[in-house]
Amino acid sequence: MIGDKLCIKDYHRKAADEIFTMIKDEIEMKENRYIITIGGESSSGKSEISHELSKLLNDAGITTKIIQLDDYFVYPPKTNHKMRMKNLTHVGNRK
Repeated sequence: MIGDKLCIKDYHRKAADEIFTMIKDEIEMKENRYIITIGGESSSGKSEISHELSKLLNDAGITTKIIQLDDYFVYPPKTNHKMRMKNLTHVGNRK
């Protein structure tokens, strides 16, 4: 969520490097903009991988912008996961 501190581990860097290797050539061949989405459960490492992937792309001369969507949820990540396990209708529910 916005304001959280990133805790980047080697496995985040490895995942970002693997994604970078898969997409770099295709991005460089095109003149269009790209949207890359990284999905997963709350606290699964999406932000850390996004941060590391952004660094790799920027180092390759490809400008990036990270847009976080974790604040879409009403509950913080751990509570959100528990609520989702109880009933999937709680996902993003803003009553």
